Amino acid sequence: MNKLVLSSGLPRSGSTLLQNILNSNPEFHATPTSGILESLLNIRTTFSHNTSYKAQNRLELLDDMGASMKGFLEGYYNSKDGVVFDKSRGWPNKLDLIDTILGHKETKVIWIYRDPVEIVNSMEKHHNKTILLEGSGESNNQYATLDSRIGSYYSLIDGPLTNLRDAIEQGYGDRILFLDYNTLTLNPNLVMESLHTLIDEPKYDYPIYDMKQSTNEFDGIYNYKFPHTIKEGAIEKIKSESTLHPKYVHLITTKYSKFIEFMETHDQNLIVQL
Repeated sequence: MNKLVLSSGLPRSGSTLLQNILNSNPEFHATPTSGILESLLNIRTTFSHNTSYKAQNRLELLDDMGASMKGFLEGYYNSKDGVVFDKSRGWPNKLDLIDTILGHKETKVIWIYRDPVEIVNSMEKHHNKTILLEGSGESNNQYATLDSRIGSYYSLIDGPLTNLRDAIEQGYGDRILFLDYNTLTLNPNLVMESLHTLIDEPKYDYPIYDMKQSTNEFDGIYNYKFPHTIKEGAIEKIKSESTLHPKYVHLITTKYSKFIEFMETHDQNLIVQL
């Protein structure tokens, strides 16, 4: 690994597609949803609370622990040449941590997004396609009604938005590239060109008419409610009619009005107002 780029964004917004596009570049390695961030945070937690560490002067161990976390990260990706794109929705507001570990402030974030109405519609569509399987939390009535399911979908959107807002409030907005899912599917060459510019890598002629699945996530973990597969072949926008009642379309557009406005203007001050 000679460079780390952090992939993040909203659920059901094309992050799996993006990672697979990136993987078609032989100089890149793009992960499925990764546990690297959680692993680093677990090391930090152990260092903070383990009795044996607490019995020592941990201020004198900070450099050693930082070096060990860097060693873990670099060791994990030791066999991967070129640029690594590590995918986690938790990355944006952890730039301070990764900066300290790597010893520089050059790491960039790619944050992919989609209209929240389309996201909720996609979640509900996949829930209904696998209606014979319960969704997470359904056994305690979280998914018992459409209203309760919509509320649970909100939480899956709100978490990444909170991380993004925190990152912008910390002053990291200039290190984040925002990618619109619909633009990615309609004009992938333009989007990938802007991505290469952000990470300062040579342009590459991606096989946008012959995409292959290269990342693997076992969707049975989520009872197949949140698939991580792509449509192989040419990249194109998948047309999906909304099945949501107008009541919910109104509620979603109202709740996320500032973010929808951000989608049109890219004014990061709107994210701070979420």
